[in-house]
Amino acid sequence: MSEEDHAARDARLMESEARYRAVIENASDMIQSVLPDGTFEFVNNAWLRTLGYTAEEVTKLIIWDVIYPASMEHCQLLFARVFGGEELQDADPVFMTKDGAPVPVEGSVTIRELDGKIIATHGFFRDISERLRARELEEENARLEREKLARYLEKMAALGKLSAGLAHELNNPAAAAQRASARLSDALLQQNETLQEIQAFGFSAEQWQAFSATLNRAACGDSSVAPTDPLQISEAEEELESWLSDRGVDKAWEIAPNLVAAGISAEQIEEMATGLPAGALNPAIKRIVEVCEERELTNVIQRSTHRISELVSAVKAYSYMDQAIEQYVDLHEGLENTLIILAHRLKNVTVKRDFDRSLPAIPAHGSGLNQVWTNILDNAVDAVNGQGTILIRTRRDGDRAVVEITDDGCGISPEDVSRVFEPFFTTKQQGQGTGLGLDIAWRIITQEHAGMLDVESRPGETTFRVSLPIAPAAKD
Repeated sequence: MSEEDHAARDARLMESEARYRAVIENASDMIQSVLPDGTFEFVNNAWLRTLGYTAEEVTKLIIWDVIYPASMEHCQLLFARVFGGEELQDADPVFMTKDGAPVPVEGSVTIRELDGKIIATHGFFRDISERLRARELEEENARLEREKLARYLEKMAALGKLSAGLAHELNNPAAAAQRASARLSDALLQQNETLQEIQAFGFSAEQWQAFSATLNRAACGDSSVAPTDPLQISEAEEELESWLSDRGVDKAWEIAPNLVAAGISAEQIEEMATGLPAGALNPAIKRIVEVCEERELTNVIQRSTHRISELVSAVKAYSYMDQAIEQYVDLHEGLENTLIILAHRLKNVTVKRDFDRSLPAIPAHGSGLNQVWTNILDNAVDAVNGQGTILIRTRRDGDRAVVEITDDGCGISPEDVSRVFEPFFTTKQQGQGTGLGLDIAWRIITQEHAGMLDVESRPGETTFRVSLPIAPAAKD
């Protein structure tokens, strides 16, 4: 081969090497060549930019200087596999920048041999930091969505329990009013027959006046003159029953208690009877008893409808319907409304109050606070097995209002006290609690109201303490 041919070949080789090096230097992926002793044969510009080194600094490094400590053992295994003759298509080391920051990468590693001996490895890596961050963000968003859904389901479950309890509380007075209304309708029909029977005796004006006075007394139910001592009541009933029986009044044993409860004595009945026509006593007494029953039925309807109205008002106040999301809230009103809503759970529980009525209204989300009281009280009822004592105390502590709810239940174990506000942690049996009630309460108090919620517990005394700022929180 002539010298010209050699020169042409060398020129082509140099041109090819220049193109190859240009491709390597301008590649977006990190490219490195590592010798068996761990030193770098070359690295490209993407490698230098990603890890923050200069070309001169790389000459003083070995491969282990740029491996993140947590990935060191894994990378040593990869290095051993490659120099054992294995090429890798799924290498996943974690490099380390000059500043010590981790750089997760993925790629492949090939080997370069000469005379059957490995003289270098070539690695081609892609920085996957952004992809991993995106994946972590997706996973975090998914976790938050799951927690959000779980809290929503917890709220719905709590609402379901409240609704069931309210339905029961509303059903009792509604049923009582319905029964009383039906009986009152029958009684009003019966009174016409009784009055016709009385009118047949031809009462004079004076007799009607005496009879009407007793009727009015029965209609008003003057309990102020009725005996209150059990012994006096029994004696009055026996005296009246004996008087009625002696005069042939039917069912005297049933009539006497009703008349005594209405404040009517044997003397008053006798005074009325002396002016009645012969034979008129039985229908007259019958009419008086009917008036007593009508009065009692009317009272039942009045009490029942009042209870229904009270429950409806409590529900409206509890949920703060038709009010701004944040307003000045009377803590005691919220606590009382919550107790009314939870009445079905508190039937056999003794609730004691120690309220500092001088506490001013505080700026708050009223419905949110009521949910806090509901969750804490509901747990307290479970702690006392529905039969103990719950004390609700309010007080002022500097510029904060404090609400303490204490139960005399079995208490919370020391290892569990520090975890009661963790999401999904519960000491209840499986299926009896989601572990989100107190987590929701903690978030409402701390995040929505800039307050504090803590717990102290020992056998026989567990106190949940809520501390809320009295003045509005300063806004940035």
